[in-house]
Amino acid sequence: MTVEDIESGAKEPPAEAPDHSTYSVSEWETRIELAALYRSVDLYGMSDLVNGAIGARVPGRDQYLTHPYGMYWEEATASSFITIHPDGSPVFDDSRWTNDGAVNLCRWIFSTRPDINFFVHGHDEPIAAVGSIECGLLWINQPAVYLGHMLGYLEYEFTEDEAFGAHFCELVATNNILISRNHGHYSLGRKPSEAFFRAYFLHQACSVQIQAMSTGATLHLISDDEVERFQRQMYTSPHYNYDGETEWPGLLRKLGRECPGFDR
Repeated sequence: MTVEDIESGAKEPPAEAPDHSTYSVSEWETRIELAALYRSVDLYGMSDLVNGAIGARVPGRDQYLTHPYGMYWEEATASSFITIHPDGSPVFDDSRWTNDGAVNLCRWIFSTRPDINFFVHGHDEPIAAVGSIECGLLWINQPAVYLGHMLGYLEYEFTEDEAFGAHFCELVATNNILISRNHGHYSLGRKPSEAFFRAYFLHQACSVQIQAMSTGATLHLISDDEVERFQRQMYTSPHYNYDGETEWPGLLRKLGRECPGFDR
């Protein structure tokens, strides 16, 4: 661009994604799932302009998928994502901008948890609010019960150095969900459905807690003994799934109606 272009308000055209014929069949299928995850998070009001991150592991390879920084979640399509090596460098000839926070999360989560293939990092207001209260998430409703046993807490840091990364990996090794104090959350899943299920119901659990606390009335909490009993019943019940598999096909149908083209 020339100085004249800048002064006239002209903008640099965005870098283009590689042609999707470059990708393997398994990577393309994962890209469609990842686009559906981005769109679903946005559709249910859990996005934050261009901030946060959602990532996926490329099947069978030590490579990850992340978004070009500046993309709104509602814009995500299968061809949107950047395939990166663990060091954050692009696998293909792709000059689009990646966010260091998203790259770090791919590196830390997928290297620590070989069972995890997707994650959602968001800044949902009710989750940030609960993370800013010393007590954290209480046994206040059903979603809190079926997520509480897999939840940990992380102190917020803006600069994510190697010491922070090592501590993050320690926590991620034993927790499928982390609430970052004064910040947001990280929800992990083996499949996109599981990552979405955990992010969605964490949002719901925190929203109910904040609304209940805002009344100023005495909270009616579920006892620890009851929580243990309910969790045992929930996870052994043949009638319910707690991995999003029941909801995911309907979400894909909804996206097909309301967000056509996400799979391109």
